[in-house]
Amino acid sequence: MPIAHFSDDWIEQVKTSVDIVSVIGKHVALKQTGRNFMGLCPFHSEKTPSFSVNPEKRFFYCFGCGTGGNVINFVMKIENLSFTEAVIKLAQEAGIPVPEVSPERQRIQEKRQRLMELNQLAARFYYRNLRSSFGSQARKYLTGRGIDEQLARTFFIGYAPPGWDNLVNFFESQDIDLTEAAEAGLVSPGRRGYVDRFRDRIIFPICDHLGRFIGFGGRIIGDGHPKYLNTAETPVFQKGRIFYGLNWSKDAIKNADQAVVVEGYTDLISLYAKGVQNVVASLGTAFTAEHARLLERYTKNIVIAFDSDAAGERAVQRGMKLLRSAGMKVWVARLPEGEDPDGFARRHSAADVQAWLGQALPLVEYLITEALNRHNIHTREGKFAASHEIIDVLAELENAVERDEYIRYAANKLQINEAALRVDVGKRQTEEGGFRPKPHIMPKNRHTIRRVQIPEVSHEELVERDILRWVLHQPELLDDFKAKGFSADDFSAAQYQHLFNLLAQGEWDEEGAAVAGELLALDQPNGKWTEYINQFQEIAWKRTLTEIEEKLSSLENERKGFDIHMELYVLLKEYYDVRRTVILSRRRDLARPAGRGENA
Repeated sequence: MPIAHFSDDWIEQVKTSVDIVSVIGKHVALKQTGRNFMGLCPFHSEKTPSFSVNPEKRFFYCFGCGTGGNVINFVMKIENLSFTEAVIKLAQEAGIPVPEVSPERQRIQEKRQRLMELNQLAARFYYRNLRSSFGSQARKYLTGRGIDEQLARTFFIGYAPPGWDNLVNFFESQDIDLTEAAEAGLVSPGRRGYVDRFRDRIIFPICDHLGRFIGFGGRIIGDGHPKYLNTAETPVFQKGRIFYGLNWSKDAIKNADQAVVVEGYTDLISLYAKGVQNVVASLGTAFTAEHARLLERYTKNIVIAFDSDAAGERAVQRGMKLLRSAGMKVWVARLPEGEDPDGFARRHSAADVQAWLGQALPLVEYLITEALNRHNIHTREGKFAASHEIIDVLAELENAVERDEYIRYAANKLQINEAALRVDVGKRQTEEGGFRPKPHIMPKNRHTIRRVQIPEVSHEELVERDILRWVLHQPELLDDFKAKGFSADDFSAAQYQHLFNLLAQGEWDEEGAAVAGELLALDQPNGKWTEYINQFQEIAWKRTLTEIEEKLSSLENERKGFDIHMELYVLLKEYYDVRRTVILSRRRDLARPAGRGENA
């Protein structure tokens, strides 16, 4: 939802106009005790009431689990709504007009709504095709994969028949503008007009957490390529911000207080069929801070269950550290070599599947175990190599008790002196400059809006912070910033990436509000906007140079032959192009009159 109409005064009007006791009383049986009302907490299991509502201060708090906040926070948590959705719901119930949206924001929201409507129309088209005469082979394929009619209906699975223009013709029969269908990623322009993006594929509709159709995944039936094809990135479909299946599994995740994360559609469906309904799929993409935020709405306990091949191992490595840094408790469910969750679930009973997940290893233990398995620790060389990897893992542990426990565990497994391992871990910490506070992906208790304490940060993060302060104070600068080619990926801090995405897409949520509120509490930056842009650009260039240097080093150390020479040539050209740009920029800065650009 747009952020333009959420002034502090309007939000305060909503909070003061609704009766918090009445709102919470719809979900909790409350009994007055003095000035407060007490009841059983809806957010954790308890037999003795510890959930308190104070109507005078318009505040609720559970003494059992620590959840608390205002009436908006309660509605967000109890109904799994975003900040925007919750505040508008309360405003409408209280008869408070929702302020008008700016024309630009309105246009963006209408476009998003239109794309979702087209996706829903396409989903119905594919759904009907699977159950028509065209879909006989597709139905046979699904049956062979253990997906019966009931499962296919549950997940609204469909089929895109062969041919270039089946969906195109359907859209034309419905008077649909094909340029809009192309924006939704459903058709593509060709030499003779528009053609279907998905052809002769099983179709898995992808919904957001509210159940709105935002994209599709298509699995080829024959031997064609690519094996899997997703909707291209659109204003409503961004793989780094969604999980497949969350709309079906969010209640189960909340009830189990645990989410099982797999890679693909069939992994999820096969586990779901065996009773594991607290499961989501990452669509094969790398984990992002947005993924962590989405899961954190429902649980902080994550079991990663990826394929046992090398690609699955890399995906685990990418995702689990990010989840852990977000404050999640992470376990890894290992499979035998060559297995994947889909095949394992289809070949085993529900009890076997539950037993496998129940044997998941805590993240750190998993990393240590994998390092031990990769090397022959019965040789000196293998022991040195394994200990080197394990030291890297242990040095990242900020909790002293946890670190101490795993040092003992690893020393025992390696059959080495515990004190020696402890010394090496300490050295690695010193080399890395000790522990520094990581940027918070979100407040510790996301259901209570509060000021986020932004820790001491590097010059790089200070510049990022100042850029966002400029944009918050002068929203029109956002277009200038994007016009220069910058995006959320150019920010290093996860909290700033998230805030930029919200600003760019005209949406809002509570963690974004917390960070924005902290930045808005500061004065508008001194100096000129262009000076901050120049600093931001130089930091981005330096980061690019560092990344290229790392790639060059990796290529030189790992491979030989013609391919390596070609890659080196491309990377070196890119490196010198960026270097030349940096040098020219600095010369321009030096040529400016004194008092301008001195901070760049």
